[in-house]
Amino acid sequence: MHIQFLRNAALVLAVLLVAGCANSPFYHRYVMVGQVVQASDGRTVICISEPKGAEVGQVLDAYRVVFRTDVVEEGESDWAREWVGKVSVDGIIDEHFATVDVIEGKVMKNDIVELEYL
Repeated sequence: MHIQFLRNAALVLAVLLVAGCANSPFYHRYVMVGQVVQASDGRTVICISEPKGAEVGQVLDAYRVVFRTDVVEEGESDWAREWVGKVSVDGIIDEHFATVDVIEGKVMKNDIVELEYL
């Protein structure tokens, strides 16, 4: 009984720590991930998920999730992220969305964007 309580307490603590990190300024300054929700007519919009989730001038790498046909080993993922370009945040629409300029590559709706790693 005592061991089960400790396991549950550790699980709750881990969830709280992860949730706290996801909502912190550190997360959005250094780990921010979003999704392209519109990419047409010269306008590209990304979801930034929360107020101050992105800053004008941030450069984000864009990835597309693709199905792999070369998977041969059991347990290997059928899906891969393929780099497709870079975008720069040029405006904040509201607390959930921002406009971006595509500065390299071809970005499409549903692509994933995340802060580029230096």
